[in-house]
Amino acid sequence: MNKVAVAILLIFLLQGQGDQKVQKAVDLARKVSDNLVDSVKATLFKELGKGGYLNAISACSNLAQDIIKAHQSKYGIYVRRVSEKYRNELDKPDDYELAILKKLDELNREGNLPQEYYEVVNDKDGRYLRYFKPLIVQPMCLNCHGTDDFLSKEIKNFLKEKYPEDKATGYKAGDFRGAVSVKIKLDE
Repeated sequence: MNKVAVAILLIFLLQGQGDQKVQKAVDLARKVSDNLVDSVKATLFKELGKGGYLNAISACSNLAQDIIKAHQSKYGIYVRRVSEKYRNELDKPDDYELAILKKLDELNREGNLPQEYYEVVNDKDGRYLRYFKPLIVQPMCLNCHGTDDFLSKEIKNFLKEKYPEDKATGYKAGDFRGAVSVKIKLDE
């Protein structure tokens, strides 16, 4: 049994023992991550309708971090998008997130990616729920995240100017893109 399967099994055992704090935190993490994904998607679709992919990528670069900050403020918890191949430096994962992203990517390549992944961890200042909602590249994402031959000249120029260190291209539909990462303190 691999480490991810063991962690998932431990979570189910914790839930079976009635750890209501964990279950409430999982419910909140689901709600926040779903809401964040829906808000970013809605913004992208709105901007796509206004002016195509260049307008959408422009809005995403300007509005996505504002949407994330609004969710952090509204719910009072740590929430953000993270990716190994980030476009915006603010989406760079910490060491813990990077390890989980690598596991989720491997599970996706094996065809075993769960809809969510979470575990309870002990940190230097307490016990936390760490929750991840995987993000998968959809066909429409390729217009801004696809291979070099798939990207339009306008998009390439925008990315070169706005994100000279961009790592978020070269994807194919179905690839693991990253995750929404949520961290909730359980010891309060």
